Amino acid sequence: MTRPDSPALPPRQGLRRMFVEVPPRGRRWPAGVRAALAFGVPALVLLALGHQTEALLTAAGGFAVVYGEGRAFRARWAVVLVAGAALVASAAVGGLVGQYAPAHTVTGGVILVVVLAVTAVIGAVVVDALRLGPPGPFFFVLTCAIGSVVPLAGVSWAVNAGCVAIGAAWAAVVSMSPAVRDPIRTRRADPRRAPERDAVAAAERAVAAFLTALDDTARDDGSDGTAGHEHASGNRVVSARHRAATAVDTAWATLHDARIPARRPDDPLVARLLTVHHTFATAGAGLPPSPDHAADAVHDGIPMARPSVGFRLLRALHPHSHATTTAVRVGVASLAAGGLAVAAGLGRPDWAVVGAVLVLQQGPDRPRGLVRAAHRLAGTALGVVLFAAIFSLHPSGFVLVLILMGLQFLVELVIARNYGIAVVFITPLALLIGGASHPGAQAWPLAAERLLETTIGVACAVAALWVVLPRAHRRCLDWCLVRTVTACETLLVHLRGATVDAPSSMALRRDVQFELTGAALAAEHAVGDDRAWASRQWNRYLRVDTVGHGLLAACRTRGVGTIDPAPWLTRLPRENPRDVPSGASE
Repeated sequence: MTRPDSPALPPRQGLRRMFVEVPPRGRRWPAGVRAALAFGVPALVLLALGHQTEALLTAAGGFAVVYGEGRAFRARWAVVLVAGAALVASAAVGGLVGQYAPAHTVTGGVILVVVLAVTAVIGAVVVDALRLGPPGPFFFVLTCAIGSVVPLAGVSWAVNAGCVAIGAAWAAVVSMSPAVRDPIRTRRADPRRAPERDAVAAAERAVAAFLTALDDTARDDGSDGTAGHEHASGNRVVSARHRAATAVDTAWATLHDARIPARRPDDPLVARLLTVHHTFATAGAGLPPSPDHAADAVHDGIPMARPSVGFRLLRALHPHSHATTTAVRVGVASLAAGGLAVAAGLGRPDWAVVGAVLVLQQGPDRPRGLVRAAHRLAGTALGVVLFAAIFSLHPSGFVLVLILMGLQFLVELVIARNYGIAVVFITPLALLIGGASHPGAQAWPLAAERLLETTIGVACAVAALWVVLPRAHRRCLDWCLVRTVTACETLLVHLRGATVDAPSSMALRRDVQFELTGAALAAEHAVGDDRAWASRQWNRYLRVDTVGHGLLAACRTRGVGTIDPAPWLTRLPRENPRDVPSGASE
């Protein structure tokens, strides 16, 4: 089936709508409870033993629980432990800098800014390469920044790292506890498979909502033909399709993490997800692809597991990859923001770096970057007011721990729905943890200074989106299309002497699928950054996407045996890297 040509792209979704959007994410309060307990239990124990300052520092280790939420238990323990180890390392590095090169000196401030920038760059590459999504490297940078100020409270870097390690270890226990017995659930089902069941159920709900949006739009179009009404109906369908595609993709990733499709392809969860996947693919087949969400196109068949971590990291190191662009922008914006804060003599240059990182860490295109910047600025403005109100009451001991637990709960409750709302609670959480380093400080002047530092960071981040590698989206799309065609060609050449179901063929099919997704994501970013240029490249992208998915469908339909590669090699678009001017193709 051929896709329709789209020489002129439709208008993008309004920035105002993106700013205020709070999409449904299902039941989040159990995850919020786990986030609160991950910090609260070790903190209360240390507090009971008389270690008030150390008790607060365990909160940074508790951030590890966020990285495991929603993942299959088979993979969750490793993800939380790796995140915990990274948080401990970040705390240790930040503590060493704070202890031996305090940020209140110019030299110490510069060193801290460089360390934070390097931490952010490494985190951005890894998160982008592995396509991990939120919360990204933000908490690692935040933990490093907090670690740099705790020596002012008389806490050594080693003690700080130890407290974070305690928090991270307890976070792993809390994160895995529902696999043994989940007191929140009452139904009689194997708790070890709860994440997979929840992911499939979320996909079913999202696809049902998409079908409802399609039906509502069909009725609306029949009763009201005004352009504004049609545009609103179209937006509802696009948003519903995006949520459904995300939910279906997340469900397959969760099942693959549990290794269910590979080991038990006849499992009832696989059958349920196949049904909802087929329903979604059939319902969306007649709709034109959404340029702003090119990766939302769902094709029939079971998506394959992702390539190895090594393959994805090596791919990300190419100079034209999205991961490299994100890392360069994060690094430049972090150094610029931190440098300006040091030059201005502000007390927390690390807070300026954190502001820049939060905007850029996921590698957004320009419209999404502007929304993220507005979220960061507005959320911080409200967050510092909340911090000042709490700080001025001088809470301590068990009261302060309970406040921090409440903030942890609220962050986890809303972070997947709207980053701006989450920042309202992240800001006082971070400032209260480091509050011991500011004994006797006045709440409102402290809040004003943090807001100024954040403003510097956000301004540098927005500038980086336009100034740093301004045509990177062109080079990235060119590179992704070349990689996709090359992957297809490699598979076809291999199929001259191998069956479609051979292990080596399956690995090459997996690589084609991964490159197709990468090309779709690159097309989305090109549309966001340069709509006029992207409109001229759109049909070129569609040709590659159509042939690539058609090839995968042919292999899937064949099942076993061989296919004739010759017709497919003839249909394959010519995307030779020597024929594509780097970043300047028209």
